[in-house]
Amino acid sequence: MGEGLFITNRYHAFEKAEGGGLCSLGIHPWYVTPDGIEHELVQLEQYASQPNVVAIGECGLDKLTNTDWSLQEDAFHRQIRLANKLHKPLIIHCVRAYDEVLLLLKQEQVAVPVVFHGFNKNVQVAQRILAKGYYLSFGAVLLNDQSSAIAAIQACPEDRFFLETDDADIAIGQIYEKAADVRKTGKDDLILQLQKNFQAVFNI
Repeated sequence: MGEGLFITNRYHAFEKAEGGGLCSLGIHPWYVTPDGIEHELVQLEQYASQPNVVAIGECGLDKLTNTDWSLQEDAFHRQIRLANKLHKPLIIHCVRAYDEVLLLLKQEQVAVPVVFHGFNKNVQVAQRILAKGYYLSFGAVLLNDQSSAIAAIQACPEDRFFLETDDADIAIGQIYEKAADVRKTGKDDLILQLQKNFQAVFNI
């Protein structure tokens, strides 16, 4: 995100959010279990109401994980409802399930900002998401000149994207520099815009 502004994602041990620092909490589709979902959802709602928890997620759908599909859908439905209830943005994990994710967001009448994290699809998919009023977040994939994300970030309005490291062992500054180069803007201007986007979405 902007320099000095970042969010740490927690997909378990939600009580650690009490340690301070901006974070998001969510039940990731990789880690949903039949035995644990009810307890996790109770814990999520308990800790997500804290002021330093600025978003719900990562949550969403993933067709490449072994997690049961109906269980993924149930967890996602309920986290959209929680985000609406708490008036906090959603951070989406989506793998090969854009039609389904967009449908569930529509069904649940999502009323908060939605950020698709780690976006690495083509311009057509990006435009479908942007047309709904949602946001895209790009990571280290931008450093690969063959990535479809290059064209996607070029097509993205300046007020509708974020940058991230996710779990990549790389400095966010490198991603800033690459994004500024691809978008043909100055790094300082890019960072200023990202800070504006951050403040607008996460109400910081």
